[in-house]
Amino acid sequence: MHLTTALAARICTLQFEDLEPQALVNAKVAILDTLGCALAGAREPVVQTLLRTAGLNTRGAVPLLGRAERLEPLCAALVNGAAAHALDFDDVNIAMGGHPTAPLLPALLALAASRGCTGRQLLLAYIAGFEMQTRLARSVNFHHYDKGWHPTATLGVFGAAAASAKLLGLDEQQTATALALCVSLASGVKANFGTMTKPYHVGHAARNGLMASLLAETGFTASQDAFEHRQGFFEVFNGPGNYAPERALEHWASPLDIVEPGIGIKLYPCCDSTHASLDALFSLRSDHPFDTAEVARIDVLMHPLRLTHVNRPQLRNGLDAKFSVQYCLARALLDGHIVLDSFNDSALNDSKALALMPLVHAAPHPTPSLAEPGNYLTELRIQLHDGQRFALTLQHPYGRTRAQPAPLHSIMTKFHHNAAKALNDHDAANLNETVMAMERLSDASVIGRLCAAG
Repeated sequence: MHLTTALAARICTLQFEDLEPQALVNAKVAILDTLGCALAGAREPVVQTLLRTAGLNTRGAVPLLGRAERLEPLCAALVNGAAAHALDFDDVNIAMGGHPTAPLLPALLALAASRGCTGRQLLLAYIAGFEMQTRLARSVNFHHYDKGWHPTATLGVFGAAAASAKLLGLDEQQTATALALCVSLASGVKANFGTMTKPYHVGHAARNGLMASLLAETGFTASQDAFEHRQGFFEVFNGPGNYAPERALEHWASPLDIVEPGIGIKLYPCCDSTHASLDALFSLRSDHPFDTAEVARIDVLMHPLRLTHVNRPQLRNGLDAKFSVQYCLARALLDGHIVLDSFNDSALNDSKALALMPLVHAAPHPTPSLAEPGNYLTELRIQLHDGQRFALTLQHPYGRTRAQPAPLHSIMTKFHHNAAKALNDHDAANLNETVMAMERLSDASVIGRLCAAG
């Protein structure tokens, strides 16, 4: 049996009754968090540029999150996907090595608006897509990640296709075809991090996953051996000896990946690979209060897989700063927090932050083999002018595991802060209440309408 067929069978047989309560809670929290991120990102330059581009702004019935425009489904999936990831503030998953919800939700909202569905159907489709992309990740990571692919896009497109196929009610053959087609639609490299292209990757994945399912629904064809063929996904994307197809099927939905290891809600609007170092800084400063002027040097030793794209001692632009561990630590040292405004023009041009950046020295951790799953291993060392030294090693940022989730009050504070960029307090509260009771919705398209500005 081909992998596309085996995966399709599992996607098609997953039922709402199979979902444990924690899966539903995590799904709703992740969806609400991503909606907030999209509302805050709706006016970012990447979104504005996409909407000025002919062919990507075709008018239709699908609401844009945080905006008044409505586009046809594929365009809406693209733009909403880019908005959801524009601030790099959306949720993460350890197995995926990326952001699970941003490629899924825009495709599902586009279908909800154009085809209609219940809240239960949307939740089931979302969880099926989540399981698809994170299980596939086990077959290719972390070689796939280290090679330079952007897993949120290259794996997220399969999640978007699986979720869309589930919501459309495609059969096993059609679902397998959609997955096979996505082998040719998967794309995104980390060389483009720090530019508009990174959030574009995510919108592109949402659009392509949706398109693959729509094509499969109408009889499109694709090679069922597109994963395992000698010129297929595994060989081309990872290369010989660097993948394990069987891992995509092991323990499928037992437990669901959205439950274990679960979702990670980002509490800082910057690259996830900087978060362990930020948590370490805040923890050390809490335990050993010191002033910024007292700091002589900061060393951050990070797993090489994560250091590669965040070792940026020189900034090119505001997006670049989100991927600079030097800037993030300097900004956190100055302000005592990292928020959306930490990356505005005023913050980026702050001479005090720029002067602190050379004090931050980033290097590979000497023993990466000690890292736990996720490869977040980070050691932070702080030296003061008076000779005092403090150090802390973290295996992952706070709020990344089922045993240590992000506090719900912090997640809700983040959502309302983000939603305020596009909605008033009343509308944001209504959206919050609606999403957290999604399984009772008879018409899930209301979610997109509640997110539409104006």
